[in-house]
Amino acid sequence: MRTIIGLIKIFLFILFTFFCGLIHFLAIALIRLFNREQTIWNRKLVRYWATGISHIFTINVNVIGKPPEPPFFLVCNHLSYLDIIPVFLNTKSTFVAKKEIRKWPFLGFIMEMVGIIFVDRTRKKDVVRVNEELKSACNEHQGIVVFPEGTTSGGEKVLQFKPSLLEVPATEYIQVSYASIQYETHPNDDLAVNSVCFFGARDSFLKHILKMAENRSIKCTIHFGYDIVQANNRKVLAHLLQKKVEEIFLPTHQSIKT
Repeated sequence: MRTIIGLIKIFLFILFTFFCGLIHFLAIALIRLFNREQTIWNRKLVRYWATGISHIFTINVNVIGKPPEPPFFLVCNHLSYLDIIPVFLNTKSTFVAKKEIRKWPFLGFIMEMVGIIFVDRTRKKDVVRVNEELKSACNEHQGIVVFPEGTTSGGEKVLQFKPSLLEVPATEYIQVSYASIQYETHPNDDLAVNSVCFFGARDSFLKHILKMAENRSIKCTIHFGYDIVQANNRKVLAHLLQKKVEEIFLPTHQSIKT
């Protein structure tokens, strides 16, 4: 029965994503015809999409702290493909994501559609291109979200922050905000570390998303930091931000008290 419910949720996810994609293509045609700002529409679409997905998969988002307002540069720990849901619901933003995500079924489609910036982490020169895109993408309509760990984890600790994608806020001496994400599942569901956190090579994406969809409910807490960090050296900035995220971070297996 749980597998059937999970498959129904995935079907609804595909259907809803397809619907959002269709609306997007139609809207973009009109936006270009009348020479309007596309970024504003993208942000509204992704928030609408994230709201629908949170209902389909019964993701309850608890917010601690105050989300930053555009323009901003935000760093966060990275646990799952679901991380985009609490961030999209609470900020006007776009992401830097690894290029492999572009190939993920439907999720890659929606991310490319709304202007997610993809980076090839295997090519050092690609970071130069991405940093140029970051300068133009951070504006009065949206901020930039970066996962400086460079990969997902099981939420036991904050992995070491890589400084490469912090070149822009360092050289431009931009104030950087930070946040931490944590997940819990229903007591009768599989542990969040197994069914929500997507890391390593334990499951394929399709197998894991079915496991995630079988959960009765998922509680996500996103904790925004209460101050900002600045440094004109990207390695120093990465170190300071990691310390700040660690201060508000809770491991996946621990309960959240607010």
